[in-house]
Amino acid sequence: MSVPDEAPVLFAEPGAPWWPVLIGPVLALAGLLLDRMAPGGANPLAWLVVGLVLFLPIALIVRARRRFLRVRLTPDALVQGEESVPTAGIVGVRAADGSGRYGLRPFGDHPTVPRHLGVVVVTLDDGTRRAAWARDADGLHAALATLLTDRAPAEGA
Repeated sequence: MSVPDEAPVLFAEPGAPWWPVLIGPVLALAGLLLDRMAPGGANPLAWLVVGLVLFLPIALIVRARRRFLRVRLTPDALVQGEESVPTAGIVGVRAADGSGRYGLRPFGDHPTVPRHLGVVVVTLDDGTRRAAWARDADGLHAALATLLTDRAPAEGA
């Protein structure tokens, strides 16, 4: 399920920044410039290979992290990695107190909550509890709590 781009974004994390992709080309350019100052000149082909050898795996890792570790919350959906959950099905949210990291099925089709990410325990309308995750778990918790409190008066009216 794709999230419409015109929906206001309440919380978002891209999963990974793009700047690490520049490590290979910048290192290759710096090496080429330093090598030109050395006696005997430079070997541009060798530095091109060094740049590509560093660029390709880093680009692959960044792309995978941006795909599988992205978090996006709109009024209509919570997107975690490849999974999208309608926010209408979310009835409760609480910050993890350490007990919520294990034993809960995480969103995003991951077997466990990805390392170095915080957990927010989400209760769905069918009574199941799931683990939502983000680098800024407190920010995700606050955004989900605000969404639920804003929605509560509209349901009661």
